[in-house]
Amino acid sequence: MIIDEAPILIEEIAQAMNQEAFLSQEYEMPGNKSSRMAIFPPHFYFGIEDKRNALNYIAHAKDGIEFKIQIGFEIKDENATILVICNALNENLDQSKIYKLSSTIFCKKNKKQKDVKLDTKEIILRIPLTQKQKDVQFCLVNEIQIEVAPKYNSRDEVGFTGIINNAATCYMNSVFQILFNLGIFQKLVYSIESDQYNQFPCTLQSLFYNLKHSKIAISTQEIIKSFKWDVDQQAIQQDVQEFIMEVLKALGTKAPEIENEINNLFQGILENHIKNQHFDNKNQEQFMDIQLNITNSLRESLDLFVEYEPLDAYIHEELGKQEAIKYHKFKKLPPILLINLKRYQFDGQGFTKNHDSFQYDNIINFKNYLIDEEDKYYELYAVLVHRGEAINHGHYYCYIKPFFQSQQWFKFDDKFVTRATQKEVFQNNFGGQYQLPEYNEDLGEVIVENKNNPETAYMLVYLDKNNQDILCFPEKYPEWILKQEQKINDLQFEQKNYISTYLFSLNHLNLNQNSQIKLGIIFHRQASNQSIDFNSVEEFFDQYTTPLIVPKTITVQQIIDQLCDRININKNNAHLLIYRITQLKPNLESVVLMQPQKQLTFYLANKCFQMALMLISTNLEDQQLINNYLGLDKIKLEQNLQNCKSVKEQKTKENKIIIFIKTVNNMVVLFQQVLLFNKDESIENYITTLFNPELKVNILYQNDGMQIQQFSKFKNTEYYQVYLDYEYQFWNKIFEIEKMKEVLIRVVNENQCISQLFNKDESTQQLLEYLAQLEDCHPDNIQIKYKDKKGNYQILQQHIKIDEIIQYDNSIAYKQTVVPVGAMKEQISFQIENQTYIIQKSMSFTEFMEKENLKETLPFLTSKKDQKAALVLLDLNTKISKTISKYNIRFIKPLVLGNDIYVICFIQSVEIILLCNPIILFIPKTCTAAEITNYIIENLSQNPITYKTQQIQITQNAIYSTEDQKTQKFDLQLRIKINNQEVSQDIAVQIGSLFSEDKQVILVMTFLTIRDTKNDKLRQKGVQIL
Repeated sequence: MIIDEAPILIEEIAQAMNQEAFLSQEYEMPGNKSSRMAIFPPHFYFGIEDKRNALNYIAHAKDGIEFKIQIGFEIKDENATILVICNALNENLDQSKIYKLSSTIFCKKNKKQKDVKLDTKEIILRIPLTQKQKDVQFCLVNEIQIEVAPKYNSRDEVGFTGIINNAATCYMNSVFQILFNLGIFQKLVYSIESDQYNQFPCTLQSLFYNLKHSKIAISTQEIIKSFKWDVDQQAIQQDVQEFIMEVLKALGTKAPEIENEINNLFQGILENHIKNQHFDNKNQEQFMDIQLNITNSLRESLDLFVEYEPLDAYIHEELGKQEAIKYHKFKKLPPILLINLKRYQFDGQGFTKNHDSFQYDNIINFKNYLIDEEDKYYELYAVLVHRGEAINHGHYYCYIKPFFQSQQWFKFDDKFVTRATQKEVFQNNFGGQYQLPEYNEDLGEVIVENKNNPETAYMLVYLDKNNQDILCFPEKYPEWILKQEQKINDLQFEQKNYISTYLFSLNHLNLNQNSQIKLGIIFHRQASNQSIDFNSVEEFFDQYTTPLIVPKTITVQQIIDQLCDRININKNNAHLLIYRITQLKPNLESVVLMQPQKQLTFYLANKCFQMALMLISTNLEDQQLINNYLGLDKIKLEQNLQNCKSVKEQKTKENKIIIFIKTVNNMVVLFQQVLLFNKDESIENYITTLFNPELKVNILYQNDGMQIQQFSKFKNTEYYQVYLDYEYQFWNKIFEIEKMKEVLIRVVNENQCISQLFNKDESTQQLLEYLAQLEDCHPDNIQIKYKDKKGNYQILQQHIKIDEIIQYDNSIAYKQTVVPVGAMKEQISFQIENQTYIIQKSMSFTEFMEKENLKETLPFLTSKKDQKAALVLLDLNTKISKTISKYNIRFIKPLVLGNDIYVICFIQSVEIILLCNPIILFIPKTCTAAEITNYIIENLSQNPITYKTQQIQITQNAIYSTEDQKTQKFDLQLRIKINNQEVSQDIAVQIGSLFSEDKQVILVMTFLTIRDTKNDKLRQKGVQIL
């Protein structure tokens, strides 16, 4: 344990002995936190003001921000509380970050944790101690953590826009941010002229423009499409150095007019020399980036790069065999210098990451590395960081300093862009190791382990310090982007300030009847069994009605006035109605009269309906003009407040009522005409007189409350819909409709739902039978959840009326259960290799194996969290119900070589992917690793393995892989681990002596020459753009 402050001695009254409180050193941890530990002996208390015993120290967040921490105790009524007081030493904290103090007490394998958000003010965190904690030694761990603030918007906070990570595109996002912030490179990209706006490089122009102007994080989907990558190429994480080279190459290919400018920015010249006192052979080569080995620092790696190499036997064309030296230096350095660090090395089995510490400077002089040895200063512009171990896994992000005059750095991590400190940019990404401390309760000490820092700089970008134009942003943008931006702005303005709807005339309703009947827009004979698809209705509106765009604040009367002026009809006879289509039951609720003084948005707010507007006139000539005027061309209206008041007053004074006459023939409802009545007139007498009673018409009346009856005596109604039923069938149908209720049905944990109409008085058995038909199962295997009056989900336990489960919410959720709902308390279900079994909860493995004829097998259990955490169940009397929550079950017949130890063998490839099912062996203690290995290989040789696209045959001498009708031979190279300890394949030590106490061991065999060829091919072609 490392101590950075002297131990504090106190005298305890109960025991005449000295005890110590220890404060450990500060440990920097990966993942934005810094940790420190304090250990306290039993009954060790002191106040905050006790200077002799005070524990005070300075804590550092990962970004270098300092906090003063004080630790003390508060004693009240024999209750002890530990106090942690935290003060920020910086007057202003970055508001884009949340700093947290996390304090945890570890005591006898128990822990208590409290978190508090830090501010510039003093924060006091109190953790009460239990009696058990007071009686024993305990450890207090304080950590400073950093998080991104909730609802954080990068554009508002720091002026930059992030990029959304589309699965595995963090490497791409980092490259685009580095290139975008190079203003001179932006100018080059914008200078490209092309009319293929959805193709590269126009998609790159669009990406850069959005990074400059978008207020929210942007997507790379469009530019990825323009790369013409397949799904597999998009899913695999590419190497960032290869990707940036491919982007520059693709730009030069698609836009040859800027190829020279790109080379002028990124391309340098390296001069190679082989010389002695008699000759100097030299040649030049061009480079786009510098590849450097990992040493202690950038300067040391550059020294190594230009280091002289002695040649003992160089053959000169004229002088013959000569002693010489070989070296190379830079003839010319580009304004933008890309330095790629060789963090990954191939060790014969795969790529491993070099975590060694590698330091780099903010400014570096390349004088010693140039041929002419003149001063050439470069300043660090960007650091691209990789967090993780594998070359095609982990996470990429970058730090960028976008302004020469400022030393402010920013961290670009996908959609988040935050300010960064010098410490974050430099020390945190040098690599090396960090110390991971853990409090060992048995020893009462802090045990420290060294771990590799997963965050390391992978690429450095330096800029010529004398070339200030590199970071100057362009002021002109491609014309096509500006036009597209204007269209988007207009559309956004329209969406913000206008609403879109549809405008009907009576002609629209009476034409295209077959389409309307099919969709359920008009009532028809099968309507009681039909739910309406709103998407299909909207498609019908698009095809057959007039689009109407109006301001959100416009009133109904203003719409009427402007439409009447355009059509040149009398405003006093015109009315605007809502033609409303409902999902909730068949569409009888078709027309709603609107009040002229209300805004249109008042009526369009209800999302349960699909709505359109209907313009009608009680004057037949005007109605004909309306029918002729409304076509398919869009109509856009503007706000107009003139002449509204007088018309409204005039209409208010009129004691009129509107009547919509509809006919019902062959159970299809159609509009006929619109009439205007005085409210004091007898509507029934007029209708009866107008339509000859000899036709035996059954007349039904519907008020604006959507009630239907056989007489017109309604209170306070504004309009009527009158149905003329010539076949006397409609009245009976109405009763059937009124009993119908729509049920919105979705599967549990899914969002998409379907709708179906049911008789509200029917039993839920009808609903269960319908769902069982959907799932092709028995109704007893359907579980229904519905909402009660408090909005809580209840499970349907018995049959009730459908109306009772939808009276508070007409949506239900259901799922199919393997076990019948009524038997769930006594039975369980579990799966073995895609086969489902239903058993009694009390059934043991012995009973199950006898029932299923599995006596020669053994239950093999694998953890649901870790497939290689496995065991062979030896106690067959164990109940199956006690294991299925934690383990997956498989029954395997073991290979019997003895009767002492079970060996569970996993076979895997170099990518740590299991090649086949595990093998179980029962062996004697005297068996060696060599004997087990040979026996397993002999067993595998009889059963070829299918791995991805390969057929693999393993023999004692070699491995044969067949793919695309081609067979390759590979060496048999094995790595063997037993209980996570690596052992030699030919070791002669007996297994029983290595693991004398174990009844079971885990053996992992890794075939180092079996690789995922498909993945290798993707890596070869994955970076290629276009």
